[in-house]
Amino acid sequence: MIRFLRLVLPVCILGLGFSANAETIEKPHSMNKRLEAEANSRKGGAHGAGDPHRKLTPEMHIQVALRHKAEGRMGEAMRSLDLAIRNNPFSPELLAVRGSFLLERQRVSQALNDFESALKLAPDSAAILTNRAQAYRHFGRIAEALHDLNKAVELNPDLLPAFFNRGAIHYSSEEFELALKDFDRCVAIDPHAAGPYFNRASAKDALGDRAGAIEDMNRFLEIAGESEWAASAQKLLDQWQASAPDNGASKPGS
Repeated sequence: MIRFLRLVLPVCILGLGFSANAETIEKPHSMNKRLEAEANSRKGGAHGAGDPHRKLTPEMHIQVALRHKAEGRMGEAMRSLDLAIRNNPFSPELLAVRGSFLLERQRVSQALNDFESALKLAPDSAAILTNRAQAYRHFGRIAEALHDLNKAVELNPDLLPAFFNRGAIHYSSEEFELALKDFDRCVAIDPHAAGPYFNRASAKDALGDRAGAIEDMNRFLEIAGESEWAASAQKLLDQWQASAPDNGASKPGS
C-alpha cells in the first residue's frame, strides 16, 4: 500500500479560542520580567511573597509555552505548562495543550492522561476529542479513536484535523470510499491545505481513479513546495504518470 500523510499537528490548539501564531505572542522573557517588576513594586523585593506567574491567565500561559516551543525551548515550554496547571488545575485548555506537546514527544500514556482530564472538564470539545483519538491510535485502540472523531465532526463540522485523521483511519482499514469522503470534506473546508490532496490522491488511486490521483498529487506539490513530503509525492506522481494510459498528464507549472 502506498504511503499517506498522517496529521501530527498539535491539533488541540485548533478551536480553543486562542492564537497559535508565535509572531503575535509576547516573548516569555519580557512577559516574565514585566510581571516580576509589577510583583516587586508591590512586595518590595525580587523574592517577595507574590508569585508573578499567578497573574498569568491560562491563555497567557499557553502563549508563553507556544513561544518557548516555537523558539526550540521545549523543556521550558513543558515547565511553564506544569506550573500553569498547578496554578490552574481546572483549565481544560492547559491540559489539552500539554497533552499535545507530550504526544509530539511520544509520551503517549501521559498525553492520554491529560486528554482524559481535559475532557472531564470540557466533554464537548471537538479539538480535545480529536487529540485523544490520536493517542488512542498510538495504542491501536481504533474503535475508540473513531468514536471520538465521529463525535468531533458532529460537534464541529468544519474541524479539518478530525476529518483528516478519520480519513487516515479509514484508509488504513482499506475503507477507501469512506476515506475519500473525509478527504473531500477536508478540501472543501480548506482548499489551500496541502495534506488532504496527498491523501485524497492515495485514496483515488486505491479506487482506480489514476487520473484523479495525478491531478490531486500535482495540486499537493503546488501547495506544499519544498516540504518533507515533496520527494515522496514526486516519486508517486512519476510512477503514476509512467503507468497511466495517457502519460501526457501535466506536471506542476506545465
